[in-house]
Amino acid sequence: MTATREEIHDLAKATLDGLFQFIDNEVVPLEEKFRDVLADERKLFRDDGLLIDEVAEARLSVRKMSAEAGFYAMFAPESIGGGGLPSLANVLILEALYRKYGPGRLFIGWSNAFLGSAVIASFIDGPSHMLTSITDAVRSELLPAVLAGEKTVCFGLTEPNAGSDVWGLQTKAVRDGDEWVINGTKQWITNAPYADHAAIFAVTDQELAAQHKGGISAFLVDAVAPGYAADTVLPIMGHVASDCGMITLDDVRVSHDRMLGEEGQGFQIGMLGISEGRLMIAGGCTGMAEWALDRSLEYVKERKTFGKTLSEHQAIQFMLAESAMDIFSAKQTTLRTAELVDEAPTTGRIPVKEISIAKAFSVEGCERVLDRAIQIHGGMGLSTEMKFQEGFRIARTLRIPDGTAEIQRRTIARQLLRGDVVF
Repeated sequence: MTATREEIHDLAKATLDGLFQFIDNEVVPLEEKFRDVLADERKLFRDDGLLIDEVAEARLSVRKMSAEAGFYAMFAPESIGGGGLPSLANVLILEALYRKYGPGRLFIGWSNAFLGSAVIASFIDGPSHMLTSITDAVRSELLPAVLAGEKTVCFGLTEPNAGSDVWGLQTKAVRDGDEWVINGTKQWITNAPYADHAAIFAVTDQELAAQHKGGISAFLVDAVAPGYAADTVLPIMGHVASDCGMITLDDVRVSHDRMLGEEGQGFQIGMLGISEGRLMIAGGCTGMAEWALDRSLEYVKERKTFGKTLSEHQAIQFMLAESAMDIFSAKQTTLRTAELVDEAPTTGRIPVKEISIAKAFSVEGCERVLDRAIQIHGGMGLSTEMKFQEGFRIARTLRIPDGTAEIQRRTIARQLLRGDVVF
């Protein structure tokens, strides 16, 4: 029986009670232990851009503890051993996490947060809906370690000449008996420098791919396979390194049973992961915007200028109001979209348009809220102590992965022109 909205909200609240306790008791002490290192990226990263061993081991420890506590794979489907929480619970939990802890700790994607996604897995690093399409043999071989947080994966879709244009993939996979031989390069792949396995998307039928009618397949490749290399770390805005890297594949051989789904289903499988990521980003950005507004409200009630508190200045009041408008709109959009995703098995309607709306609006709204928070705090807003500048960089960065702001708008427009005018 499908859970009601109220039941899902209760489930999310109960989960958050335990999750907050886990983070405060198990994770925050680790952050305190590494405080000096985390404050200076010159100490945090090795010369090759990888995390120093002590911090990498701490991340592994957090993943394993979170998995044991039942949090790490709680969004993964039950069919692969995950918690199977619905999308609505997913966004409610992520929103609450980022409202409480803010940027720099938990954020998904291109971030140098200490925890990264060690507490909660997603399609870019751990168990997710994308792995429901692996064979039973591979499932029994690989899934236990991934579910336990002992090993991670990465999502190898983007290439130097194929980002928003998925059909521009140049990585090729050629069948050779019971194996496939893969050649190509992947770029801006989150978790690539650390992953034990990679979901690699490659063209298996050039004619179909050229017509945008398929021809792309996905393979689960071991990072230790001969010809596979992921030793290039890519720095991102404001940081000396990141969790992103490049993958090169030089005659990498993969057995046919490592194909995800059927031949030619790679585009659909990839979009399944990306859609999941878009909604998670929307939930996280909504929470981070709430965190910024909470800090701003505290500050304007205390800080005085020209004989009165900032809260009495109309210009400041307008900024607070505009931030509240952005947050409310983003939150309602994201929650409703999550409900539509949960209803899809019954309605048969995949909310493609709404997922793009939620991702684009939440990210851009978060960026606006953080910009106002910086302005409200003046010089303190620019300091690293307040974390607003870090949140602003994260929000700006997230306008690109899982579909750029422009791709979201193109998707929305195409759905409208196809007759999807339901709101």
